[in-house]
Amino acid sequence: MSAAGNTTVSSAGNTSLNAKYKSKLNMDSALIALMLSLLYGVQLFLVYSVFSATKPVLLEFSGLVPVYLLFVGLMFFIETVGCLKVRQSIKQHMHEFRYYD
Repeated sequence: MSAAGNTTVSSAGNTSLNAKYKSKLNMDSALIALMLSLLYGVQLFLVYSVFSATKPVLLEFSGLVPVYLLFVGLMFFIETVGCLKVRQSIKQHMHEFRYYD
C-alpha cells in the first residue's frame, strides 16, 4: 500500500512539474514572439526611413530596389529561424538543465 501511494505521489508530482514546465515554456514562447515582433517593427521602420531618404537614387537606379528587398527578406527569415531555434532548444533541454526549477 505504501509503495502504491508513493507511485501515485511521484506521478502526481511529475504531472505538476510537467504542467509547470509547459506553463513556463508558453511564457518563454510569448517573450520570443514579442522580441521577434519588436525586431520586425524596428526593421520595418528602418526600411521605411531608408526608402524615403533614398527615393531619388532608387528612382534613378531601379535595380537596387529588388536587391534591397532581398536583403531585408533574408534578415527577416534569418531572425525568424533563429528565434524558432531558440524556442526549440529551450523545449528540448528544459528538463535536462532544469530551467524552471
